[in-house]
Amino acid sequence: MTTATFQPGTDNHASTDALHAVTEFPVAWFEATPAYLVLRPVAAFLREWVAATPAAIVLGLLKH
Repeated sequence: MTTATFQPGTDNHASTDALHAVTEFPVAWFEATPAYLVLRPVAAFLREWVAATPAAIVLGLLKH
């Protein structure tokens, strides 16, 4: 039989290390896929292309 002990004062009894590992798994999995290798340069290209459009230039000037 296994018993678990929790520190007093913790209401949710969830380990932050365990939650951190659960939330990082999908990111690590996606970064290991071939899609990530393709999407990263495509996203960078689109970001630079949109920034070079006249509308983005005008919006950038209005921000300052």
